Amino acid sequence: MKSIETQGKTVDQAIELGLYKLGKTRDEVKITILEEAGLFNKARVRLSTSETSETEEEVKKLCEELLNKMDLNVKVFVEETENGINVDLGGKDTALAIGKHGDSLEAISHILNNIYNRDKDKDESVRIFVDSNNYRAKREATLVVYAKKMAARATREGHNIKLEPMTSFERRIIHNTLGDSDKVFTESAGAEPNRYVVIKLKNHENRRKEKTEERKENNEIVDYMDLNENRADND
Repeated sequence: MKSIETQGKTVDQAIELGLYKLGKTRDEVKITILEEAGLFNKARVRLSTSETSETEEEVKKLCEELLNKMDLNVKVFVEETENGINVDLGGKDTALAIGKHGDSLEAISHILNNIYNRDKDKDESVRIFVDSNNYRAKREATLVVYAKKMAARATREGHNIKLEPMTSFERRIIHNTLGDSDKVFTESAGAEPNRYVVIKLKNHENRRKEKTEERKENNEIVDYMDLNENRADND
């Protein structure tokens, strides 16, 4: 199945653009409305054909062979898009195919890309994206919230924070989420499979000085109060 996503001022305009690119009529495609047009956004649709390309067949066969060797009972659904090949896994052993925090999905994706593109030129290579029941999107949403929460904690407490080990896919989400922050920056550390992200303060030295000054001022206030109390007792 081949599909493309198009945008337009209206749903009909987006559909017509997609039909023109595919060279198809409305009766020859499946139309999915992804987003209606609004005040600040365009309409977005996906047009899919029932045709199966040679690339899709090759990727599906390769993925099925890999999953069989892993002894996983999983169904493979393949779709070719403008950005590459989307592989969606479903069935009895879906949880095993995903793995802890998506590490199995990451491994399967890595192996497929390496094997499929091994003997191809750069212009012929195809990017393969492996997912299962929209897991990656759900995990990404969770990690975005987590990254912002940890960044706020680092800023509030005035020190760097080391996150738990993550896959390269997850680390990339953390880096992208905090990439524009004016308070923190991120760095990956450690070795696979225990590589992790460290959230660091951009003005760590300044923050530490501020904390020291705050403690010093608080101590001076306490000393001054103690002095006044002693004077009062002597009087």
